[in-house]
Amino acid sequence: MRKPLMVLVVAVMAAIGFAAPAQATVNAVDMPFGMAYGNSTTTGKIHFTDGYTASVSGTVHAASGARRICAYGVNGSTTSGLICSPYAYAGGPNTTLDGSLNIPKPGGVVRVYVTMYDENNSGLARLYCTRSGCTREY
Repeated sequence: MRKPLMVLVVAVMAAIGFAAPAQATVNAVDMPFGMAYGNSTTTGKIHFTDGYTASVSGTVHAASGARRICAYGVNGSTTSGLICSPYAYAGGPNTTLDGSLNIPKPGGVVRVYVTMYDENNSGLARLYCTRSGCTREY
């Protein structure tokens, strides 16, 4: 008697939605970014994976002084490590940033901040990107 009752209870629970919810699948997304400070610019792409990481690749062009970009990832109150490009100098070649950000928790990296700095390490321009777009902060 117990076994048929248990089978019936499980079947009823599944039919009315008490079954364990399916895990949502997050697809990989490429999000382009770009910003300027005067005539100094940066452009690039953030590749949000379907795992815990986001890869950042970008180019820095300095029109005056020295410029570099740094990026880090966020998920709630957890942050990834910081990655930075070398400095690009006015009249010199552009520099590149290629690196990976990792947050080993559900959802992985959900937001990436990219900041352009001058030679005094002062933030000149900053944006953040998610899987759905980028927003300039300053």
